[in-house]
Amino acid sequence: MTLTKAELKVLLAIEEPVTLSELAYKLDLSKSTLSALIRSLERKGLVEFEGKKPMVIKPSKNKAVELLNSILPVTHRQLMLNPPLRGRDILSALTGNRLKVLAALEVEKPQPLWLIQLKANVSRATLHRVLNGLMERLIVGKKEEGYFISERFALFKAFADEYFYLQNSIKAREFDHNASIVWSGVEELILATGTFKGKSLGDFQLTGLARFSDFGLPLISSGVYHYYWPARELTLEEVVVHTLTLGKDARELLYTIALLKGRGFDEGKLKRLAAKFGVFGTVEELLEYLKGMNKPYPFPSREEIEELCRQYFGGCNDDNEGKAD
Repeated sequence: MTLTKAELKVLLAIEEPVTLSELAYKLDLSKSTLSALIRSLERKGLVEFEGKKPMVIKPSKNKAVELLNSILPVTHRQLMLNPPLRGRDILSALTGNRLKVLAALEVEKPQPLWLIQLKANVSRATLHRVLNGLMERLIVGKKEEGYFISERFALFKAFADEYFYLQNSIKAREFDHNASIVWSGVEELILATGTFKGKSLGDFQLTGLARFSDFGLPLISSGVYHYYWPARELTLEEVVVHTLTLGKDARELLYTIALLKGRGFDEGKLKRLAAKFGVFGTVEELLEYLKGMNKPYPFPSREEIEELCRQYFGGCNDDNEGKAD
């Protein structure tokens, strides 16, 4: 799902509507090679076709393409103002695993390696290699707390986020034309749809409150179904974090707390996933509640939790701290 260097080169060459023959001449590529690249860019939502004879290729009108066009003049200025960058292929940072890592990083906000790896969905060896390359280009910096994107390359981060959102949107529409993205990551997503597609369909898994029945807590559907991609199965911790990502109101908190208290869980895994999905603060509060700390509304009363646990699990789990990681 990422961009290749060859695809990026072609995309950058399409500044205005152009025919395949004109573009092949401009790039000194065979029509067959160029056609394959163009078709791939079309599937990724980055170029469009109009007409038939001759067929004209033009950039798509979306946020990702707009950001790429914004990056070009900025990159030129960076090369002119920073002699160490001269001659380096700065724009190659927007391809391959580098694009994944850029999407996982934050601008001027250091993150630890484990969290970047979790968000980027790459191996540790790949992550080290990519980070070293990005630091050589002065795109990424490092502090004691972790790695971050330099402010002057904020557009690179914006493009990476929009690119993966675009790819995820295409994937969601393939699943259900009326589906909408509610959370987007690096080659992973949660979508919402009004159509029930079963508990699993290919690499899409039903998630959120509707999946609590798998863990002994059946709930009436609200008529909106959420699916996570890609996965062949989901753990309790994943379903819980997905649920809190979708909402943190009284209903979500009530049933989530009852499920965790009734079934037990891996606290370490829950925290790692919460950090990845951006709900770490909510999970921290939830864990404090489970360990005995009182919390105001929308947290439920202890009586509500005990009643649910008795009804569905035969009683509450006294071990509220979760299992050791």
